Amino acid sequence: MRAAGITLIFLILTVFYTVMPGTAAAQELAVRAFATYKLTAAYGDCGEGNITKNGHVLNGTFSVSVTGKNVKGIFNGETQTAPSFSIHAGGRGVYIYGKGAPKRLYRGPLTFSVDSKGFLKIINKVQVEEYLPGVLTGEIGDLKQKEAYKAQAVTARTYTLTLKNNHIKEGYNLCDSPHCQVYYGAENIKPKAAEAVEATRGQILTYKGTPAATFYHSSCGGYTEDITKVWGGNKSKPYLVSVRDGDNPRKPYCAIAPKFKWKVKLYFTGLTRIARQNEWINKNEEAVGLRVSESGEPGGRVHELELYTRERRIKISATDFYHGVGRKETWNAVKSCNFKIIQGKGYVILDGKGSGHGVGMCQWGAEGMARRGFTYKQILYHYYPGTVIKYD
Repeated sequence: MRAAGITLIFLILTVFYTVMPGTAAAQELAVRAFATYKLTAAYGDCGEGNITKNGHVLNGTFSVSVTGKNVKGIFNGETQTAPSFSIHAGGRGVYIYGKGAPKRLYRGPLTFSVDSKGFLKIINKVQVEEYLPGVLTGEIGDLKQKEAYKAQAVTARTYTLTLKNNHIKEGYNLCDSPHCQVYYGAENIKPKAAEAVEATRGQILTYKGTPAATFYHSSCGGYTEDITKVWGGNKSKPYLVSVRDGDNPRKPYCAIAPKFKWKVKLYFTGLTRIARQNEWINKNEEAVGLRVSESGEPGGRVHELELYTRERRIKISATDFYHGVGRKETWNAVKSCNFKIIQGKGYVILDGKGSGHGVGMCQWGAEGMARRGFTYKQILYHYYPGTVIKYD
């Protein structure tokens, strides 16, 4: 969920609060592996692990591939075809990989089937407390402070509970990408991640007794943002408001983040292509100007932009711009909505700070607070004012 990774998942906010404390530690999740890869075939390296299928031990390497609406599998040299195959990875686990996809280690039940678009769907079932160390490793593996890891553990556990129905219509709970939370399996888990999950086992963040919507991001740039300014509508949450990131506005807690300040040049030729693809302008129009039309105080985060063509001006929400450019030009193109525009001839320069949507906990801010001696509880209460930590 970092930087780019976070999704606009508010259509399912109505199911957030059906999840009550008392369910976290023992809950099993179905997580889609390789969610961002369009795989039609995958391979499993059993090694010396205890890998079984229907009670039979698998040896060496197996393969699964899409054939129409079914899956063809080759297990222990025997070819089979079925709507789905399930295996159980015990012991060390099983390495799964595919063309253009990295090799990743998984433990527990794995199911292989075909999704609605004709690609291989790989689902790993894992307990929440076993899932979280992988999430922390993927989300904040470059941080150092134990208290920051603990804060992320509570945040990620709560986020998991509130978004567990994110992909329920597709037959699983969560994907492994920033759309839900980053999870790349059971290998190379950071010791601090595992320790933080264990130290906070069962702890979730609540507001008035209900699990909170614990959105988080990489670095806020000095101020976090009110949720209504990012996703609009009536999504107001008393604990998801703009918070100043430290006492010194010139040196916020998250100023320690790599590339805290950034600049990117957007040529109008490229901006025209992106604007057409996002249907901000018509196919016969060209982008010739861009300016900030609305921003918030005191953080200065952009709320709305005006895109100029020769014929008209088009208002675009900063969130739509951030996601629209990011999806087309990689997420490093526009790291956040905290920027100023410098006009050039045939281009504009976005001069910005921070990374991500800005709502909720600032991960690098948490690291900065931990370096100054704050505990994980103090960190959480700073970024989510009015919330309370409770055990499930």
